Amino acid sequence: MEQIVIYIEENAQGNTLYQRYLSECQAIRKTVFIEGQDVAPEIDLDGLDTSCAHLLLLLGEKPAATLRIRKTAEGTKLERVAVLQEFRGHNYGKLLVQCALALSEPPVYIHAQVPSEGFYKNLGFTVEDPTIFYEANIPHRTMFWPNHIKGKTQCNIIRLS
Repeated sequence: MEQIVIYIEENAQGNTLYQRYLSECQAIRKTVFIEGQDVAPEIDLDGLDTSCAHLLLLLGEKPAATLRIRKTAEGTKLERVAVLQEFRGHNYGKLLVQCALALSEPPVYIHAQVPSEGFYKNLGFTVEDPTIFYEANIPHRTMFWPNHIKGKTQCNIIRLS
């Protein structure tokens, strides 16, 4: 099945496909976080989506995974990494994180859910402070991409700008 990674840039609101692709990202997050992890809708749908970039993975024409890229005072934050249950176990989350690293300016960091920490360690992220904090009643830890350079990706990315 053809894999298509769409990079929805934060300034792409004028593109006719913007709302469709953003809605698909939000639908994946609703399934994974709101329904699957009992995250309150107002936490996941925090009103920041239009000021962030997003990655959307399509398998053929089926939305399968998403990731949000947000610029903060601390650097570039990768967040809302979500893969639909039926597509897990095929390295699609890894693919999206690698694509995001190739597109993001350092420093890059994440607030990783503690149960997913191993996934991010395997990708090269490190924990600099072992403090655990809670977001949406889920334990998290801040992890950093230590290379301080843009990552490299093996995927083709379609830019929606």
